[in-house]
This record gives sequence, C-alpha cells and structure tokens, in this order.
Amino acid sequence: LELEACRMNNSPVPFIQVDPTSRQLVVSDQGRMVLSSIKGTVGVCAVAGVYRTGKSYILNQLAGHDSGFGVGSSVQACTKGIWLWGAPIQNKTSTPGAPEYVLLLDTEGLQSLSQTEGHDAKIFCLAILLSSFFIYNSEKAINSAALDQLSLVAQLTKKIKLHAAGDQDPSQLSEAFPSFLWLLRDFQLDLTDETGAPISASAYLEEALRPQPGASAAVAEQNTTRAAIASLFPRRACVPLRHPTVGTSLPDTALKNLPGIDQLHPAFRDGVLGLKKAVFGGIQAKAFGGAPATGPMLLSLAEAYVSSINAGALPTISTAWQSVLIIEAQKATEAALSHFRAKSRAAAAADPIPREAAWAAEVAAARDEALAIFRKQALGASTAEHEARLAAAMAEECQAAEALMAARSDAMCSQLAASLSSRLATQAQSSPPSDLPVALASILREYLSLSRGPARDAGLDQLASAVSSAVNTALS
Repeated sequence: LELEACRMNNSPVPFIQVDPTSRQLVVSDQGRMVLSSIKGTVGVCAVAGVYRTGKSYILNQLAGHDSGFGVGSSVQACTKGIWLWGAPIQNKTSTPGAPEYVLLLDTEGLQSLSQTEGHDAKIFCLAILLSSFFIYNSEKAINSAALDQLSLVAQLTKKIKLHAAGDQDPSQLSEAFPSFLWLLRDFQLDLTDETGAPISASAYLEEALRPQPGASAAVAEQNTTRAAIASLFPRRACVPLRHPTVGTSLPDTALKNLPGIDQLHPAFRDGVLGLKKAVFGGIQAKAFGGAPATGPMLLSLAEAYVSSINAGALPTISTAWQSVLIIEAQKATEAALSHFRAKSRAAAAADPIPREAAWAAEVAAARDEALAIFRKQALGASTAEHEARLAAAMAEECQAAEALMAARSDAMCSQLAASLSSRLATQAQSSPPSDLPVALASILREYLSLSRGPARDAGLDQLASAVSSAVNTALS
C-alpha cells in the first residue's frame, strides 16, 4: 500500500540503502517492486554532487513537481543512499535508442558530514554504473575547488572494470559510461573566451578540461581529474543556471524553501526548461553491447553491482551485464515454454480430439508463438544456446501432450468401437443377412466420422473383429 501510494502520488522511494545492522548496501524492497513492474526499456538519469547544493530540487523539476525528493537547508545531507522516483516517466521522444521510460535517481550528497570518502565512492560508482545520463551538480564556476570535489572521477578507473580478464585501457570504460552533464548552479560569469567573444556552455566546459600548467601536486591531481572526465565521458555537455532568486522580489530566506518555479527568476526558469530538453531529448536507454535494459534488468544489474561492492570486489560491467542477460534469457525461456505448454496441452485436451493435420497445425502455431515470446525478451550472445534448450524442452512437452492425447484417443476409440460392435452384433442376430451390408457400411461411416487421434486404427481393428463375428453369425 505504501509503494502504491508513492506511485500514485509521484513520490520517491528508497532504492539502494545502507543496512543499519550489517552496514552493507542493500537494494530496498520498495525499489525492487517499482523496477519489477516496468516492462519497457528504461533510461536512467542520476544526479550527484556535493551535499546541500540543490540536487534534489533539480530532480523534482525534472519530474515535473515542486516537491518530492527531500530538500532542506541544514548542514546535514537530506538524501541517504540512492532514491528512485516511484513512478517512471513515459518518454515522449522517438529518437533512435531512446527509452520507453525515464527513471530519476537522487544520490546522497558527496562530502557529507556523516559519511566517509569510501562511502561517497561507492554511491558515486553506483550512480555512474546504473545511469545512462549522469548530471553532476555543483555551484558557480568550474574551478579548482569544483575539480577537487570531482576527484572521484579519476578513481573510477581503479574502482570499475569493463571486462573480468586482461589489462584494461581506461578509455574503454567510456563505452559503458553514461552521457555526462555538468550543471553549474548560481552561475554568474559571462561566457566569453580570452578575446571577449561569446562562447557556448559546452565550449566553456571543454576549455575547463584542458590541462593546466604547473608542477604542484594539486595541479597534477586536478589535471588527472580533467583527463579522466575527458576520457571517460566523450558524450558531455554543460548547462549553467543563474541564481533563482537574485533579481526577484523574493527575500533571501526564500532559498530555504523555494516557492513554485513560476515565481523564480525568468533566466532560471529558462535554464531549467533547457535542462529538461537536454535530459529528455538526449537520454538513451541503459544498455550494454546493444542490449537495452528493462526495469527488471536494471534491478538485476543493481543487485549484481551491490553484491560485488559489498564483497570488496571491483564491479565488472561486462560480467554484471552477462549475468543479467542470462537471467533474462532464462525468464524468456520459461515464459515461452509456459506458453507452449499451455497451448499444446489445451489442444491435446480439446473436444473433439484433433485430427492429425489439425494437431500438427496447433503445435506449429504454438511453437512459433513461443519462439516470438522468447526472441522478444532474450538478448545477448547466449540467446542461441537458450533457444536450443527451448526447442528441446518444447519437443519434450509435445511428446507429453501427444501421450495425453493418445490416452484420450485410446479410451474414446475403444469405447466407440465396443459400442458399435455391440450394435452390429444385435443387428446381425435380429435382421436378415441381406441387411448386413447396409448395417456394416453405416457403422463404418459412423466410426470414421467420430473416431479421433492416434488410436483410431487400433479401434478400427477392434471393429473389424466385430464385423467378422457378425458375418459369421449372419451366415450361420
């Protein structure tokens, strides 16, 4: 009931949390229920950044609401772990690779007073691994302080692997990483180059990512962060947002509890609208190796990554996806086989028992439908192996259905032949021999008309024996 209320009210639910007893990450039951119910492809937009910089407010705007994800003005982070907007947003764009639904993830703020750097790294990694569109939310300009705050990006190549075996080129991770958007809050600078000519926000980002001269350890670390962002996120952009209340009649205290967006500065409103267009117009379905994820697949992926992190292992993207694809192929096999089983057994139990041609047509149709179900759901390189298993399982089910039909046919044909034999015997005893040919023809036509299934010939043999007895009776 609580989950249904969240979905109906468009409110967030906990997704990945820290268990208070074990202190390990867990996927919440509410998150499981939400993702399990989403059968279409999903794109995932995650927002991360230093705590108390307005991440949750931006996510509420992306969801089309002024409230939902927790916002506040204290020095404590409002969001703990990772939260998921309870109702998936139906995507209205039809660009290639676009998902059917968009999911919004709010992450616990980095550098929170109550958490360690190790905890920050885990949450940050999960946000990157699970999203297809990643927003890094920070204040004002891209400067040394902002790069220091984003130093976790440089650690990703040490904390995440693309493949389980072999050496890894860090740039290969970019294949599986999300689009990156740096959202600059309360931005006040003029976007111009060194000559004063206007530049785009994306050009400003590229300029900020250029290595800077200097021999100090701080400069070297910041250049490492710059290089990591450029290498890991080839699909990147920047959106500056001006201050929401400066230049309006709202008091300074309004920042503690922002009113509806229609009361904020027009440039801020336009910036939020531009951000929405960038997200919903550019988001892709979460995918790996061309296989887009559904809600249940994203759930399996989250469980695989959480399990790996809890075990102290490096999350391996290809391994996690392979396990997800195997699970989906198994589900597809079970669904397809269940469909074939229901169809074939219903045909075998039909009254009257189907004739041979009709039975073959029923089985062929059920097999084609089952394969269509399997091929729609199963993805990845292992589908051929699972399809072969499905074909073998359908053959066994067909044999079981034919055995059921044979038993029914045997009972029916035997009973029919016995009934007709009894009638023929009575006629042979009570009617003149000249009537026997007509009686024989009538009984044979009735048997051929009513008998069904593989026992038909055996029943005909039983009837032939009765005919022989009737002829002997009539001639004696």
